[in-house]
Amino acid sequence: MKASTFFVRTWRILSILGLVFALFTSYISYPGDVAVRFDEQNNPIQTIERETIFYVAVLIFILNNTLINAISRLFLKVPTAKIPVPNPDMWVSHRSQLNEIFTNWFSALMAAINTILALGLFVLSLLNRSDRPIQALDYAWLLPVSTVILIVVIAALPIRLFMKPSNDD
Repeated sequence: MKASTFFVRTWRILSILGLVFALFTSYISYPGDVAVRFDEQNNPIQTIERETIFYVAVLIFILNNTLINAISRLFLKVPTAKIPVPNPDMWVSHRSQLNEIFTNWFSALMAAINTILALGLFVLSLLNRSDRPIQALDYAWLLPVSTVILIVVIAALPIRLFMKPSNDD
């Protein structure tokens, strides 16, 4: 197993475990009505029931993992000539590597979405704690971290496709 495959599989498993952990711990720590919008004085101006947040997060998790996994499996059946890759002639004789690259990328995309959802639940849990005031450090990091995760995962596929396949086939 290649190091990239090991990393992506490990990240995906850890993201699933982290999301499940975040779901249950945040559900336990949420009040009945979870504040999701605040005014300038950090007073809640919009709330959602904690059950709604829980079930929406579970729905996103199931859809994310089911749909992306199905697309990943269907990709393996697409003829090499029909795949929009740079320099398709180069990849024709290295279809197993191309399959591995796309499978790893789809797994990384699933892991990225799971990770971002878990981080979002964690931040929402921090913002709804009654034992301390809301601080910018509680949530200001979420958008840049989520953006970096998505950019890295999305950019990884074209970068890897422009690289030459190895002769290990």
